[in-house]
Amino acid sequence: MNTPDVQSILNATANQILALVAPTTARLVRAYVTIAEQTETAATDGVCIWLPSVFNGVDVAGDTAVAVGLLTHELGHFLQPLKALDEVAEAAGAPHWLVNIVADIQLEALMAGLFPPLADTLTAVRTIVKQTCLAGYVTQIKQSRRFVDGACAVALVGRYSQPTTAFEANAVRQALTRGTNVSWVARGCDFAALLDDALTKTPEDLGDLLTEIMQAFPELRQAPETAPIPGGALQVAGLAGAAQTEAQANVKDHGPVHEPALEEFVPVTRPSTAATRQVANGLRLHFQSVRGAMEIVAPQDFNRRAAALDEAVPFRMTLPGQEKPAPSLVICLDKSSSMKGSKFALAQQAAQAVALAVQTAHGQVVGLLFDAHGYVNKAADANGLFADPDSLSYGGTGFEFLLQVWRRWPTYQVLLVTDGDGSLPPALPGDRERTAVIIIPPDCAPSLMAQIASRVVQLNDLRGLADIMALLTPRR
Repeated sequence: MNTPDVQSILNATANQILALVAPTTARLVRAYVTIAEQTETAATDGVCIWLPSVFNGVDVAGDTAVAVGLLTHELGHFLQPLKALDEVAEAAGAPHWLVNIVADIQLEALMAGLFPPLADTLTAVRTIVKQTCLAGYVTQIKQSRRFVDGACAVALVGRYSQPTTAFEANAVRQALTRGTNVSWVARGCDFAALLDDALTKTPEDLGDLLTEIMQAFPELRQAPETAPIPGGALQVAGLAGAAQTEAQANVKDHGPVHEPALEEFVPVTRPSTAATRQVANGLRLHFQSVRGAMEIVAPQDFNRRAAALDEAVPFRMTLPGQEKPAPSLVICLDKSSSMKGSKFALAQQAAQAVALAVQTAHGQVVGLLFDAHGYVNKAADANGLFADPDSLSYGGTGFEFLLQVWRRWPTYQVLLVTDGDGSLPPALPGDRERTAVIIIPPDCAPSLMAQIASRVVQLNDLRGLADIMALLTPRR
């Protein structure tokens, strides 16, 4: 039976994932999660998700991390072209367990990249499997005289020896060489190396990888089927089919990302300049929230004395209009080596001016610095944008930290101030829609930034910031 807290957490997680990967269809359908005693493994039709009440001896309703991990795993399958993968497997003669494991490695790496806060829940599930099953997998390797008999155990050792990752090839070598006399060590290690490639593949790449594995290891056509692999079943029907079609189209080219952590730092700050504050004053109109109102003829409190003296109109009242919410903005300032000097000075002034304008409008601002990593202060306020440039180190450039920004602040608009030169993470449609970029020339890459942002503009001079804010202000 579902506990209220776990039920609400599971439903919220499922619908948040659905809204991110299939935002259009998510407006029409809602996902619902059930923990069912009669369910032995996780399954879904795309909208309803069923989780087992007990997983490898763990009470799922009593362990939120494991429950969410099982859910995350199941919805990862929802993003994969499983029908096409099954057709490839049938043509190649691949055993069912191999298809399942290849898909599981790819989806868990993908989900951990797209949704960094959920990575720990997948680790929790793998930890349970390691505790309950790993010894049996190692024993099976020791007892297998042929590679084909021990191949599944090799794959499972790689899956669960190191719970913090979806697959660890080095663990296979250790299992094959420590305390075993198997004659197929090299074959097993080569097999693990190919499985390891699934960590970097997109959903669309899975069929090619499976074909490559079967070409390299044709003896797997005679591999025995084994006990059910930890995981679930996917049978999509009804409205869920539309959601799956949209989701798969949105993520088909997204490879798993092992992004650097969003790190905490303590900025050494210095005040903004008078010129920056002057520009901020000119930006206030872009962020102010005006409350509309209208007046109608209607009975209100009737003041007879005021009416007799003609001091008031007795039958009029004011109806407040809808107030636009104060802006919430994450500003990401590039401090990479390519920005050092005059480019960083302009970028920092622009970032500070926008932050000050939003704060004047009673909005919320989170200020981040980034190079190959992202850096935010403990309070997650705007202070990082006011860091003394002489106190900073300037490294390489990567935008993978945005994956954590998009998930940690899901309702905030995101503004990057950068020269746009760096590696990019996969951006889901909703992430891209709420992201804007101010490009600092020269040597900038607007077309590159358009892959992760819906609005990209170039800033040549601080005086032009007010003009370009009209283009960057969210449409809604």
